[in-house]
Amino acid sequence: MSECRNFSPSPEFKWLCDELFQKIHDTSVNRHLIGKPVTVRFLEIIANFIKLWRSTVGNDIYPALRLIIPYRDKRVYNIKENTLIKALCHYLRLPKNSDTEKRLLRWKQRAPRGVKLSDFCVEEIRKRQKDYEGPTRITIDQLNGHLDEIAQAGNGKRMGHMALLDSRAFNYCLKHMTFEELKFFFDILLKTRVISGLEVKFLNAWHPDAQDYLSVVSDLYVLSQRLYDPNERLRKVDLSINISHAFEPQLAKRTHASYEHVASSLGKNFIIEEKMDGERLQIHYMNYGEQIKYLSRRGVDFSYLYGENISKGPVSSSIKLHPNVKDCILDGEMITFDIEKDMVLPFGLVKNSAMNHVQAEITGVSLTESHRPLFIAFDLVYLNGKSLTSLELWRRKDYLSKILTPVEKKVEIIQYHKSDDAMDIKNSLEHAISVGSEGIVLKNLQSKYNIASRNSDWIKIKPEYLEQFGENMDLLVIGRDQGKKDSFLCGLSVNNTENPTERPKFLSFCTIANGFSQEEFKDIERNTRGKWHIFSEEPPDKRIFEFGTKLPYEWIYPEDSVVLEVKARAIDNKDSEKKRYRTGCTLHFGYCKQIRYDKSWKDATSLADFEEMKEARNFYHKRTQHEVSKEKRKSSKRARINIVNISEPRRLDDPISYIFQRCKFRIISDFFYQSRRKRISQEDLCSLVLENGGEVIYNNVDSITPEENLYIISDRLTYECKVLVDKGLVIVNPLWIFKSIEAGAKLPLTDEDIFAATRKEHERVMPQPNNITEKYTGYSKIAYPESSYYNNNMNISSMPIFRFDRLKIAMIDSPSVSRAYLRKVEFTIKCHGGTIENMENADIIVVVNELISKKELLSIRKKIAARAVNESVDSTPRIPRIVDVSWIFDSIKGHHLVDAENYQCL
Repeated sequence: MSECRNFSPSPEFKWLCDELFQKIHDTSVNRHLIGKPVTVRFLEIIANFIKLWRSTVGNDIYPALRLIIPYRDKRVYNIKENTLIKALCHYLRLPKNSDTEKRLLRWKQRAPRGVKLSDFCVEEIRKRQKDYEGPTRITIDQLNGHLDEIAQAGNGKRMGHMALLDSRAFNYCLKHMTFEELKFFFDILLKTRVISGLEVKFLNAWHPDAQDYLSVVSDLYVLSQRLYDPNERLRKVDLSINISHAFEPQLAKRTHASYEHVASSLGKNFIIEEKMDGERLQIHYMNYGEQIKYLSRRGVDFSYLYGENISKGPVSSSIKLHPNVKDCILDGEMITFDIEKDMVLPFGLVKNSAMNHVQAEITGVSLTESHRPLFIAFDLVYLNGKSLTSLELWRRKDYLSKILTPVEKKVEIIQYHKSDDAMDIKNSLEHAISVGSEGIVLKNLQSKYNIASRNSDWIKIKPEYLEQFGENMDLLVIGRDQGKKDSFLCGLSVNNTENPTERPKFLSFCTIANGFSQEEFKDIERNTRGKWHIFSEEPPDKRIFEFGTKLPYEWIYPEDSVVLEVKARAIDNKDSEKKRYRTGCTLHFGYCKQIRYDKSWKDATSLADFEEMKEARNFYHKRTQHEVSKEKRKSSKRARINIVNISEPRRLDDPISYIFQRCKFRIISDFFYQSRRKRISQEDLCSLVLENGGEVIYNNVDSITPEENLYIISDRLTYECKVLVDKGLVIVNPLWIFKSIEAGAKLPLTDEDIFAATRKEHERVMPQPNNITEKYTGYSKIAYPESSYYNNNMNISSMPIFRFDRLKIAMIDSPSVSRAYLRKVEFTIKCHGGTIENMENADIIVVVNELISKKELLSIRKKIAARAVNESVDSTPRIPRIVDVSWIFDSIKGHHLVDAENYQCL
């Protein structure tokens, strides 16, 4: 094939739907009815479509490719789900806030697996109008023209539903498409996956180098023009930096070596920069600023947010380059800066601040918010037609300072200083921690810029927060167990040392079920739909996966899966877990922080990475334990405070719940977990009852008589229990309290909840008793099967009531905080498994006083930083995170430890 062109007119969009989209959809839905592996069927559909396209249309796949992979298409529609729903309801002439509109707006709450918003929209349209049967069909080229028109109308601003409905192109498509076409048209508008996550398979079927080339150029048009002939393979020289095309940047490597070793490995000739908390972006400056692109490393174009040329946008208008610079590429970080508070804000606000500036620029309305985007440039990799990646860092830094004039708080060059010794590293890290920074980055001044590399020329050093294990781990999902709430089995990759080019194997490592929102569960399902294989019917290749005794119901190929950013509290090395997972250990209390769509399966954490993190963590704990053994730590004054005084019953002013409202409790004994050797005291049990709306009585047993809603709590047959049983009362196991709190309602008593009772009382409470064995003369003790709560393998912190298990928490208060509120926070922490400590020994510090000054926080951070850096010998200081008190209550409410990073006191 000599050139990239099509020899036939553009085919109809319905043909694309029939031959590709609908066939893949039907295969996904009816996967169990297919007589062959579903992956094979998918490949057959794709191969047949490509064969048809080449033979009947030509070798230019671009017109179809931007519809097949809409989320990689450069067009930006700015159409949200709610916008589409309201526009369709208005098009169908439904009244505002109609039942149909409300039902569609809540579509995710009732959507089965694999069903998308487009299905619900077409269903509502089908009820109200006939399918289109007109003679005029929309071709693929015509549809792309309509989409161009919609994108032009929505570019740079959020498109409202009335603006969408007023679009001539949108209306034309609604009136000239069949129901089948409309479904996929809506998917394309919303930039959802049209072919159920089979994009990689489609690209590889079109050309063997297509997927690799797309990761370099991030442009479907360039890919289509370059790779139209499958027999013409790419050369290595084709995989280099090009202006206007995104590339994979160089990344910094994490290390746990000593400060001295780090300085030595960098040749004692390096620079120290602050590690920024933002989004890594490349600025592609072209034709003297007439065109500017802001590209992520995955090729996502954010130019509409920051400005497409030097005359507009919150960032582009402040780019001041030397007049002789025609084109260049700046590598840097986009952060959010609060002008009034003079501080960097959390990463999540970056795009919001930019969008607010875009809206203000369009409408002419002045901004009321004080935060704005700020670009920090730290490298120059391309200048006037030449790549600078082969130049040394010091030379690139020199060029950067000569061509870019900083504009304060808008576009700046990162500050750095040269260094050659370990003490300077420690001092810089201490300062970074004291001001709340993410850490520091060290760069070898003689190093070249290595594309898509993470090596020891750039080293990042950041503190490790004590409330979690190590740093965040990017884990690949390799299996799934379905249920009311799905749980995902994650794995660690292992490379073949004898053959490094061979694809890595994944070992099962942990199960993650917490931290997901309902929307994230649905997103994972939509992105992996049709890719799951039932383990019992189609076991995976042992060269790809290795499992322990825990086998998932379904498994998925690495290239079809998703990566989860996971946090955990500790490593679980119990004997019971060594066999369950192939790695021989698992994570204690792991939860998902976010889904990393920007990372592929190749970027996931490896077993070697995990071992390095674990080794550093173990060294820290061994050293800490050794120091403690020299001098026994004194308990903090606050840790010795009794939460509830048994002789003087107290009640919370505002209970967290009213599960036990109008119920009285007499707590007879402590409660002991044999598997964890952990005792829950009478005081803590009383606090749980009070915290959830109940009343605790302390009457002498002789004065207690049977009454409705009176519960005697004990799991030991004490003398008091015998007296009360003889008086006709039922003794209830303490686990019933925990189960009720976990369920969010007072549960009815079952056999396993009754610890002791007379036969008569047992039959009254349980009309149809199970096996009852006479254990004591005069009354019965229930012999129930071993409950899961008594399972020796039980993890106490898996119960929502013990969310702070093993966590040492310090509290910062002031005289302005009421003692009653302080007591409430204290015993809330203790009742959920945590302990109160001083700041020197704490894993996390909770600020109870919301009016604490910035000066006070800075003073606390300085003390923490100095102590942590001086005690650290592996260049990874361990520090407690300082969070707002709402972190405590939101963790309890959410039934898992919410991400402390989102609750930091700034």
